Amino acid sequence: MKKIEIYEVVDKDMLERCLDIRNKVFSIEKGVPKEIEVDGFDCLDESCRHFLIRYQNDDVGTIRCLCTSDDVVRIQRFCFLKGYRGLGLGRIVMEYIEDYYKNQRFATIEMDAKYEVCEFYEKCGYKKVSDVFMEVNIKHIKMIKEI
Repeated sequence: MKKIEIYEVVDKDMLERCLDIRNKVFSIEKGVPKEIEVDGFDCLDESCRHFLIRYQNDDVGTIRCLCTSDDVVRIQRFCFLKGYRGLGLGRIVMEYIEDYYKNQRFATIEMDAKYEVCEFYEKCGYKKVSDVFMEVNIKHIKMIKEI
C-alpha cells in the first residue's frame, strides 16, 4: 500500500506549500510564467479548494478544484514533483477527488488536460470533448467525467 495522504488546504501555510510545488513544476520545470500560473483563485475561498498531496511524509503534489456551477467542478493545476511521477499516485488522487465531490452531490468533473497526459485521464474514465488547443504554448484538450 502506498503511503499517500491528501489534505484539503485550510490555512495559508498549506496554501504556500502547494504554490511552492506548483512553482517548481509549472514555472521552473515547464517554463510557465509565474504571473500566468498564479491567479485570483489561489486563495482560501469556498468556490476553489486546494489539496496538498504528501507521500512518505514529504509534500509531493497538489491539485486545485474550482466549482464552476452547483454540480460541476473543474480540476486545475494538478501536478507532482518530478521524482514522484509514474508511481501510481495520480490515480489515487483522482479517485479521492471524485469521491470527495460526489459526496458533495457534484455530477461532473471537467478539466483542460495537457494533451501529453490525456491517456492517463482516459484510463481514469475521462472523455475528450474538444479539439486540441494551445494554452501557454502547451497542447491541451477539454475532458469530462460524470461522477
